[in-house]
Amino acid sequence: MGQDTGFDKTSNYDREEDRLNEEEMQETQKCDIDAMELQKRVELRTRALEELVHISEMIAFIRTPKEEKPVEFISRGIEAFGYKAEDFTSGKVTFRDLIHPDDADRVFLELAENALEGASEHRQKYRIRTKKEHVRLVEERTRIVRDDDGKVIYYQGVLEDITDR
Repeated sequence: MGQDTGFDKTSNYDREEDRLNEEEMQETQKCDIDAMELQKRVELRTRALEELVHISEMIAFIRTPKEEKPVEFISRGIEAFGYKAEDFTSGKVTFRDLIHPDDADRVFLELAENALEGASEHRQKYRIRTKKEHVRLVEERTRIVRDDDGKVIYYQGVLEDITDR
C-alpha cells in the first residue's frame, strides 16, 4: 500500500506544459472575443452606412465590370424609378436595362476606355428609363476599383437624378 507508483506526481515539465496550454486557451478565447467584437462593429458601421445611403436621394451601387452580371449592391433609392433593389441583385434587371438604349453603348464604352487608360474615377451623364418607361437624366460618379495587379474588379458609384436641373 505504501508503494509509490509515481502516477500522482507531476513533474515541473508537466506543470509548465499545463500552464502554457492554459495561456494558449486564454489567448485563443481573447482572440475569439476580439474577432466577434470587430465583426459586431463592422456590421454596425455597415448598417449605418446603408441606412445613410438609403435615406439620401442618391442611388449607390457596386457592380462588376461584366454588364450582364447582377449588381452586387444597389440602394433602395432605385425605388424612385419603380424598381426594387432585388430586381438588380437577382439579375432580373441589369444595369444595361436601366440605361436608355440610345445611350447604353456610349456609357459602357466611355467607362471601359477610362478604365483601360488607368483612370480611378469616371463621371458621365446619361438617360435612364424608369420601370414605367419614363425617361430621366442622371449623373453617374464612379470609382474604378482594381486588384493588386491593376485589373478592374468592380465599379462603385452613385447615380443622381438631375432631370429637373
